[in-house]
Amino acid sequence: MLGLAACRDSKVEAYRIPKEHDTPPPAAAPPGLAGPESAPAAGELEWSAPADWKAKPGAAMRKGTYAIGAAEGPGAELAITVFPGNVGGDLANVNRWRGQLSLPLLGEAELGTALTPLAANGLTMQVADLAGGPADNPVRMLGAIVPHAGATWFFKLTGPAAVVAKAQPAYLEFLKTLKPAAAPAAPAAIPAAAAPPPADMAGTPVVKAAGPGLRWTAPAHWQEKPAGSMRKATFGISGANGGAAELAVTAFPGEVGGDLANLNRWRGQLSLPPVSETEFAGAVTRLTVNGLPVTLADLTGGAADNPTRLLGAMVPYGGSTWFFKLTGPAALVAAEKPAFLNFVQSLSAP
Repeated sequence: MLGLAACRDSKVEAYRIPKEHDTPPPAAAPPGLAGPESAPAAGELEWSAPADWKAKPGAAMRKGTYAIGAAEGPGAELAITVFPGNVGGDLANVNRWRGQLSLPLLGEAELGTALTPLAANGLTMQVADLAGGPADNPVRMLGAIVPHAGATWFFKLTGPAAVVAKAQPAYLEFLKTLKPAAAPAAPAAIPAAAAPPPADMAGTPVVKAAGPGLRWTAPAHWQEKPAGSMRKATFGISGANGGAAELAVTAFPGEVGGDLANLNRWRGQLSLPPVSETEFAGAVTRLTVNGLPVTLADLTGGAADNPTRLLGAMVPYGGSTWFFKLTGPAALVAAEKPAFLNFVQSLSAP
């Protein structure tokens, strides 16, 4: 429980999804195949990649990266990522990709024709094929959305249209090799004593992004909770009638698709239709807090008889984007809006 005010100072970090482990590079694969970039663990996937796909060092937030294309000239890249849950759902994920290619967003009714289902080894996938960019230098993207074990895996191949077109048959065969990784055998060992929770309750860091973190002061009645592996902080808020809301604080490297894609991801979580680029300005409020640019969103959706409200703040800082998202029953979130805005006004850089 927080006291009258709690000030937090934590570094920006990129967080690993549950069950991911840092491991040495795997042994060489059989001729003609290249294996996954990391040893399998429970809840993970494994695959066999074509021999001419060149594995690259893993970057923060990625499970694997492959360079594809000719030795000369620009090539394509396959990025493999995984996040807990459905990451906003198929529509939000497809629209995030479309936004990266400067394509207009789709509505729910158009989603069915934008995805091709594919099944392999007990996995059900949805595959998107997108083309965009300038007419004289078109870009193509092949993306697969693969739900597995409570998480969503993304296999995104992006590059010059001609290179991606040539790689498409190999990419589709690659998807057919995806399968759940065999659970590793439990080693015989003396159980270790449980470690105490981190002092700052901000989760377990994996790869630190450059730059310091943000500070804030939380209301006294917000109860701090264990943050979880993907979060910087979590606060629980109890209502008078037994309802509960939650504030989640996360930080990821880069723009995470940009403000429009992030807003539409939140809208998708409330079953709201996406907004377009021209509608974006009217859907958010921009302000500056202690020198930090802040984009605020206020959304209400869900069931008519039990609406959910979301107050969100997006804050770019130090090469990363911070997200502050308060979600809960509409009446409780409405009552907490002044406290949330005061919390946002307390944000500051070291």
